[in-house]
Amino acid sequence: MNGSNNDCARLKLVNVTGNASVNLDLEATTVDELLHQRASLNPQSTALSAWGQDISYARLQALSASVATWLINQRLQPGARVAVALPNMLAHPIACLGAIRAGLIPVCVNSLYTAQELAQVFKDAEIKAVFFFGPMAASVRHAMAEAGTGIAVHIAPGDQLGWRRPLVNWVARRRLAVQSDKVDGAVPWRKVVATRPASLGQRRPTAADQAAFMIYSGGTTGHPKGVPITHDALLFNVAQQYAALRTHLEHTAGSDYTLMLAVPLYHILGLGNLLFTLAKGGKAVLVMNPRDTKALVKEWARHRISSFPGVNTLYNSLGDSAAFRTLDFSTLKLCLGAGMPVSETTAKRWRQVTGCPITEAYGMTETGLIACNPAGTSHPGSVGLPVAGIEISLRDDADQAVAFGEGEICVRSRAVMTGYWRRPEENASAFTHDGFFRTGDIGVFDPDGYLRLIDRKKEMIICSGFKVFPSEIERVLNAHPGVIESAVVPAADDKTGEVPIAYVVRRHSTLDEAHVLAHCQEHLASYKRPRRIVFRDELPKSNVGKILRKELIAAARTEHPS
Repeated sequence: MNGSNNDCARLKLVNVTGNASVNLDLEATTVDELLHQRASLNPQSTALSAWGQDISYARLQALSASVATWLINQRLQPGARVAVALPNMLAHPIACLGAIRAGLIPVCVNSLYTAQELAQVFKDAEIKAVFFFGPMAASVRHAMAEAGTGIAVHIAPGDQLGWRRPLVNWVARRRLAVQSDKVDGAVPWRKVVATRPASLGQRRPTAADQAAFMIYSGGTTGHPKGVPITHDALLFNVAQQYAALRTHLEHTAGSDYTLMLAVPLYHILGLGNLLFTLAKGGKAVLVMNPRDTKALVKEWARHRISSFPGVNTLYNSLGDSAAFRTLDFSTLKLCLGAGMPVSETTAKRWRQVTGCPITEAYGMTETGLIACNPAGTSHPGSVGLPVAGIEISLRDDADQAVAFGEGEICVRSRAVMTGYWRRPEENASAFTHDGFFRTGDIGVFDPDGYLRLIDRKKEMIICSGFKVFPSEIERVLNAHPGVIESAVVPAADDKTGEVPIAYVVRRHSTLDEAHVLAHCQEHLASYKRPRRIVFRDELPKSNVGKILRKELIAAARTEHPS
């Protein structure tokens, strides 16, 4: 697959197999320019919706202009990083767009992070300001102190919900104990969005090759790294999505396109789908907590949903809901499955319930969309055909292209990042000599050109679509004074695909599983915590003292079958 060499605004994507040719003019070179264009075309159309509250494209522009003006008034330097530590709520995209319009870089942060994990990101990105969700106050306060962050904006659960705000905040105070912690000097969201917008034309114009967002990813090494994504890369990826999904959505007009977004916006699957929806002039319905099936069903019933991206666990849990099965799915055209393999059982049941198949796709934070199954011609077990505008090369351990059989998936396109944030040594190993990004995944092409994922080259664990790295968990375990050493391996799980389990050598027999799990709870996000702790007198090792994970993985399959 080869992308155009034209400027970012005009993208001609041609599938070299000859079955697809797409001419697309986004009429923009930056994210803010693109959204300004959409607001000019359909100012009163709904751009965002949550909890029954709608925000039009014109209102999105006005609110983000207030946020941008407020940030500029804080005298932040162009290019400064601003953390957006929020779940899927209306304030999230408003804050991100406001930061971009102020010449800053929004850093989308996992709202499930512990204080320790948050501080690591704040220090690495040199965060200068943060928009944070009220219940995260204690963790944010710690991270700000560690990183020297001086500016904070507090967002309450009910903010931007109109007349519902007092009721939602009252419920939140009772259920989430949001008043238990505060961040000194934090400015309330209402004050920020009440700022009178100033002219933003005097700001230095944003260039297409500047970073629009930064998302933290484990990459292929397990240490969280910042991935700056340029405006050019994001818009090119939007164009790739247009090309890949046009047959899925050929009878759905842009203004009728409604996305139900339960995937978090700090994940590239969530952020990418949001930008695609806004580029189409459609509506994005934000779901704060995908595990709250009752609330999700209620939100779905308010809209005529066209698209619903998710991971296997989400599709599985909704399929179990009697209330979900009563919804109207007549307008549902696209259900993207990504982040983890979709099981055959889940896919079959989902189609029986909704009438819409799950379309498996493949992408990464570092690359954007890589492959996607076409409408009506999906190959079960594959992630589809390479998207237009991308080159895929399978490489062996000697970095040579593999003509037949398995190899590491390496990709090259304008949507691929230029490099990790301040990681020159890791960037050197992340790319091949001819500019292909190494994904760390092993794949193979079938005779029809469909890509199949075989395994992960590194030893990461995929839990509900999230990357979980054994080394990170082991560092936490080994920091406990009662632990001599540990090893974390995956175990199969019907609901999440995989879960981490830990084999631990303890110093004293008095150390029990509950105590170790409590230690993990303090330092790790929920999806990273081991589901089981297995105590052993020693761990299997090689002659040079390296722990033999393969033996533990085999033991886990025998001792703890799914």
